[in-house]
This record gives sequence, structure tokens and C-alpha cells, in this order.
Amino acid sequence: MDQEINRDFSAYVSPNIFDVLCNSELIAPLLLANLLSPELWKLSEKINSKYSTISEFDINERASSIESLIDEGVPRIIRAIQRQIDRDFKHLHPNEIAEIYGYLDVKLEKNRLGSRLLNPIIKDIQQIFNKRICLGGQQSVALKGQLEEIGHERFPAYIYQIYDLVHAHRKFSVHGSRAPNGLTSCLDEATIFIALVLTMKSKEISSIIILSSPSHYSVFGYGPTNELWWFYGKNHLHSKSQWKKLVETEFAGDAQACFDTVFADFNKIITVAGVFELSSGQCSIDSDHLNEYIQKMDVFFGMRLQQLDAGLIKQKRVITQSPFSAALQSTLRIGTKEDIKSIIKKLPEPWQSTITYTYRSWLVESVTPYLEAARRSPLAIQIAHGMKDASEAIALVKGITKMDSIFNDRDRVALPDETIRLCSGTDRDKALLLHVLLEHLFKKNSTDPVTVSSAYGQENSWVHYQDSCYQPETGNLIVKPCPSEILFTLGNWPSELG
Repeated sequence: MDQEINRDFSAYVSPNIFDVLCNSELIAPLLLANLLSPELWKLSEKINSKYSTISEFDINERASSIESLIDEGVPRIIRAIQRQIDRDFKHLHPNEIAEIYGYLDVKLEKNRLGSRLLNPIIKDIQQIFNKRICLGGQQSVALKGQLEEIGHERFPAYIYQIYDLVHAHRKFSVHGSRAPNGLTSCLDEATIFIALVLTMKSKEISSIIILSSPSHYSVFGYGPTNELWWFYGKNHLHSKSQWKKLVETEFAGDAQACFDTVFADFNKIITVAGVFELSSGQCSIDSDHLNEYIQKMDVFFGMRLQQLDAGLIKQKRVITQSPFSAALQSTLRIGTKEDIKSIIKKLPEPWQSTITYTYRSWLVESVTPYLEAARRSPLAIQIAHGMKDASEAIALVKGITKMDSIFNDRDRVALPDETIRLCSGTDRDKALLLHVLLEHLFKKNSTDPVTVSSAYGQENSWVHYQDSCYQPETGNLIVKPCPSEILFTLGNWPSELG
């Protein structure tokens, strides 16, 4: 599936861990949608402002800060981005993901994506969890609990988010503490990190690639004068010299043992030129680029990694090039958000629409993928299963009194779980939430199918069910909306209602 677009556009709306492990092409729209974010560009300006004034710091008072930013082999702007990510975001562990976002129903995911694809992926993750439990540490108890849940066909709901969604969670409290700029997983951090690097117009960056596994995503990069660095994740950015020192001081010079301690399950290289799956040997990266990436990795790690060597032995060339390849290569020299818009406009359909769905704009040809993604919202499913009738669903929606868009933009889509969790949403967000709650409720409680549909206008939205028409904006039942007000609908909206 890595070599062709996933025709399920709802996967681009809210990609979960299984979507991305089955189809690496989902990462490109995440990155490009991040580059459309006004908030990300604001963060970029903030970092750049700090970076540009580093030389003016008082050396005596801020020596430690200077030392952390002037690191042999890592461009200062890269180190500055890493420091900002370290400060701004809270990285969530599997048990925290489950607590906040709930669980994915593995049976449903297998029906949607196919057992043939998911069974080996889940097996790999179970093995990874078992190995981490054997290593001990504070996360081992939590991982044991998650392994039990996986045995019951429930998996922590890793749902990957663009920067604007991460930023929307900046006020969300986790055990009484808040992240200054939001909650993240490793892929969130990787795509945000890459996007911030691309906004800096740095001539010190020649190439950026993602090194990934079933349980982790990291970023490897280098510049024209051979500066090599590896952003393993939050709080971990290694220069070549730092990596060498770590290998020598803690692993007696055994670079493979050092690597395996943190990334033994490394199995994929994702680049602008294509993807190399080490486990299967399938490779869509052309020979010139692949040889360059391998040479840089060999130099950085001080050896040929066994995982990479095993993949090269099995290597099978796949001719298909990523449809996003040209667009991603163009991002290395962008200057403004307008440059990104121009790059995206040059993409043919359906590739251009995938980015629009990931960005969550209502302004698309078909809004149905938003309903399909909304139906998979774990928290909404859980809540609906505990409800007795429609009045409880309406009461929940009425209880969300804030009418602000979590994106500060009424033309962008918040999914049901986001509206519930952040206790805010536009009339459109609340209509989508109620639509999904009612569908799950009626499916659970009734042997006879009950049709739910919703309509969305310029200023109001409506949800129709069992001859009732509910308007979230006012919290009232109405006879029918004015037909001229309806812009688009979801479900089988009754024609007599306009």
C-alpha cells in the first residue's frame, strides 16, 4: 500500500497508527498541512528571532544556553528547534494515549484495513512491548497493562495530528499539568520538527529523511558540508560527535549495541525520493539517492547497521515514485506560507485533496470523508454506548457551551472527540458530533435502522433524525431550515427539508 494512494480519504482526515504503518504516503500530507498552519509559522518566527539574537546573549549569564546551541556537527538552528520542541510539548506514553484518546477497536481496524496487513504489525508491536518490559523501568508496568488490552483487541488510540490540533490542546490538562504548546506522539514531533526546519530557509540543510519502526519515528538529516544529525525524539538530538561519544563511553565502542538499545526495531526509511521497507526489501528510492542516504548513515553511526544490511540483501526495486515526491523536494527551499500554497496547487488530484482533508477544511468537493472519520472517534463511540436515548446525546451537546472553533476558523473541521475533549466547537462541529452520537446510539438500541443526517449552512447547522430537526446553535428543535441556507449535507438529508 506504500506505493499507491489510499482511496479511503477519511484516513487522511485523522490517520491513526495502523493507517500510517500500512501506508507511509499518509505522512506527506501531514507535513504539507503543517506548513499551511499560521500557528506553525508564528512558532517558526519565534524560534528564528531567538536564534538570530544568540550572538547578543550575555555569555556570562547564559553560558549554558550558548553551549547547548553551539554544538559541533549540528547547525544552531536545528538545535534551537529541538530546544523549542523540548520545552513546548508533552510527549505521551501509550498508557497516557489510552487515558486521553481512548482505544482503537482492533477488530474494526482489521475489517477496514485487512487482517493480512494488521496481524503482522500488531505481532511486531507486541514483541517490542515485551522487550521493553524486560528492560524494566517506570513504563514497564503500564506496558504490561497495554499488552493485556491488545490481547482483548483494544489498542491505544494513537491518532496523528497536524500542528494546529496539537496547539489546540495546549490548555488541556494531563494529571494537573499542562503542556505549553500541546500534546504529542513521536510522529507528531517528527513532522512538526521537519516542518519547522523547512520554514527556516537554511542553507545548512541538504536532505531530511525519516527513520521509522512499528513503534517509533525519528528524523535524520545532513548539510552540504557533511553536518550529520539524528533527531531521535523529544529531548534527544544527536550530532555525529555526540553519538560517537555515547558509543565509546557507554557501549565500549559497539555502535550496533548502542543503536539496538533505542531502535532495534528500525525497519523503514521514508524520504522525498521514496520508501525503503527493510523487512520486505521493497524500495522505491532510486539508486543514486539510496546510496547517498546509506553512505551518510554509515558515516554517522560509524558502521553499517545490521537492520539496513538485512534490508539491502532482500532489496527489490519498485519503480513507482511517490506522487508527493516533487512537492516535498520543493519544500527544501520555501520562503513563505504562500510558497507552500503554490506547491500544493501544482499537485494533481486526488493528491491535492488529501492535503486539504488533512488540513481539515470544509471547503472540499466531498465532505463525506469527514463523517467517515468522525464515525471512528473512540471517545464518541464509548460515550454513545453508555447512552439510553437521543435526549442524552442532545444534553451532552448542549453542555458544550463554548462556540469557538478549536482552529479559530469555522471553515475547518473538528472531529467529535476533539469537540468533547476541548469542550468547544462551532455549530458545525457540534452537528457532526451529534450526528455521530445518534448513529452509534440508534445502531446499539434499535433493530430497525434509524437514518441520521445533517446539513450545514453559512451561519447554522442542523441534525435530522426520526422526523426531528435539531439546531445546535440554539439548542432547539425546529420544523425545517431555510433551503437557501444549506451549503452541504452529510448522510441522506431529506429532500423535503431543502
